[in-house]
Amino acid sequence: MSMHLSLPYNELQCYVAKQLEHYYPDQYAMRGDDVDQAFSAALERLEYSFSRTTLRGYSNGRGTASFSHLHSDQYSQFLYYFANSLWTLSQNKPICDKLIGLNKALNGCFFSYKCKLPDVFLLAHPVGSIIGNAGYSDFLVISQNVTINTGTEQGPDCLPKLGKGLFLGAGAKIIGQEPIGDRVSIGVDAVVYNQAIPDDKVVERTPSGEIVVRNRKAERCKAQIYFNVEIE
Repeated sequence: MSMHLSLPYNELQCYVAKQLEHYYPDQYAMRGDDVDQAFSAALERLEYSFSRTTLRGYSNGRGTASFSHLHSDQYSQFLYYFANSLWTLSQNKPICDKLIGLNKALNGCFFSYKCKLPDVFLLAHPVGSIIGNAGYSDFLVISQNVTINTGTEQGPDCLPKLGKGLFLGAGAKIIGQEPIGDRVSIGVDAVVYNQAIPDDKVVERTPSGEIVVRNRKAERCKAQIYFNVEIE
């Protein structure tokens, strides 16, 4: 791994363990082969995603990623990757629950460790966001107070397909099981409720509260500015 870490690997692992112990002083300690493997996998996934991000502090612009444990957006994404990797590996529910709880306590957002967020995505101050199960695609951008709620039905056939390059502005909501196309932007406080949205559309909420779906005017989708890979 070539990613620059703000703490050495072992110190970072100890740092997370101490946080979990502080918030949850119970019998379930953050240790074991599955925890070690999931921790390493989380950093690898983080490096892959950050190396494709254009924002300062995520990479040096030449493909080398950086991770700071004091950058709340970066740390929130790491905690999701850690919990999801651990759940996938061993379904270690006590530690997964604690990691997601830690993310809520520190960063004010909820990402289910069972949901499969894409390999490349970005959290843009995601305070108040609740992200549930869906068929996610790469180049996803999540802002604050975003909600993705797929209802009570279970199973992969019931999950909405969300296309690549999806930008979710502050307060954006996707409710239901209808698909969202590629390179779609959902604006501030806009709600998509059981409505399919085609590729290259912008969803806006007017001052009167009306939800409008229109063609994108800009040559490139909103999400593209955050990534150094073309969203095609």
